[in-house]
Amino acid sequence: MIKHLNVELKNLFFSGLIILCLIVLSGCDSNQISLPDKLSLNGSESQSKLATGVLPEGTKVDDLDLSGTPVPEASAKIENWAKDKLEETRVLLYNNTEIPLALSDIGVKVDTERIIDNAKLSPGTSLSSVLTVNSLTANQELAEKLSIFNKPAKDATYTIQNDKVLVQPGENGQIVSVEQLIAQIKNTPLKEVPNRIEVPIVEVQPVVTTESIEALAFDSVIGEYSTKFLSKEKNRSANLTKAAKALDGLVLLPGEVLSFNDKIGPREPETGYKEAYVIVNGEYVQGTGGGICQVSSTLYNAALLSNLEIVERMPHAVAVKYVPPGQDATVNYPNIDFKLKNNTASLVYIRTDVQPGTLTIRILGKKTDKTVRIEGQVEKTIPYKTERRYDPKLPKGRVLREQSGSKGVIVNTWQIIRDGKGNETKKFLGRDRYAPANRILRIGT
Repeated sequence: MIKHLNVELKNLFFSGLIILCLIVLSGCDSNQISLPDKLSLNGSESQSKLATGVLPEGTKVDDLDLSGTPVPEASAKIENWAKDKLEETRVLLYNNTEIPLALSDIGVKVDTERIIDNAKLSPGTSLSSVLTVNSLTANQELAEKLSIFNKPAKDATYTIQNDKVLVQPGENGQIVSVEQLIAQIKNTPLKEVPNRIEVPIVEVQPVVTTESIEALAFDSVIGEYSTKFLSKEKNRSANLTKAAKALDGLVLLPGEVLSFNDKIGPREPETGYKEAYVIVNGEYVQGTGGGICQVSSTLYNAALLSNLEIVERMPHAVAVKYVPPGQDATVNYPNIDFKLKNNTASLVYIRTDVQPGTLTIRILGKKTDKTVRIEGQVEKTIPYKTERRYDPKLPKGRVLREQSGSKGVIVNTWQIIRDGKGNETKKFLGRDRYAPANRILRIGT
């Protein structure tokens, strides 16, 4: 019975609780019940106003209040607000030097279309102004006004004294970063653009640095060759000396090609060259500039010993006395040239020295562990002939030796390069054929 009573009491309790809830609900204020609907209406109010073409309450751009502004009028209102700010004189500053400037001078404007689009996307909020820049106008105006802050970099240079490279250090330069300045202004809301704007400066490195010159500098003689001549042959000695001096002190950059003809120039009396013996059709005859081929041949051998690249070289028609067969280089302006190339990574410096009876050419560059020698092998010799020329101007029976004979020769020549470990590389330079030079006798009749 007690158990039954407890069940009835529980039923009465829950029934009463349900009745109480119904009474409370029936007595609630209708406004309170509809509160969620009212909140929903407040959230859509801004969109409703935009639909009528009016910017909602709370819409601001920087410090400009656009609440209640018709959308078609917003653009003009923004531009009018920005006008004074854009025309206001500001200062571009660097190292206490000031350049007055208005933003309008460099084509800065407010991007009203984008601002209004942003307002539509975020109605009833505070927005930042958006600036646009006419890049062409800005670049031209700023480049001109700020050019006083630019300083070109100064390249390092060098001089050569006593066959040593002396470096004069370069200096860094600077240039105004116009692009960075434009971006800085463009990305700042108009109200936050400062009255004093620091000019961004970019450091400019010299193209030629101290380090680059030091890396190029020569440090030793890498090839040297000497030839002999007769000092008593005055004209020939003078020609040889003049050509050698034209080469003295010549610097070749890596990859640069030296043309002997271009450097020496035309061999004419007007350029200071004299008459001396030259080889023409296998004979020694007088010609302007005789002796110059000894300079080109000496240079050729110095270049071979320096392991420089030979670009162009031609042997004489007959063998000469001042270098072994296969080691000469004839020249004849402007048709026959001798050319060499600086195939190293450093500067090449040519020095010439003319002493009585001796011509020496030294080539300076970066020292390596390589040594070079030249070897020639005679393949064949060709005897010369004796040519007799009768001359009625000489007393009858008198014989004059007009030209000594010299044998012809076919020779093969190699350049042997030995590295620091003793390994040798043999490079074939060429097979040269020299015609014999006849002995010429002049006989009186």
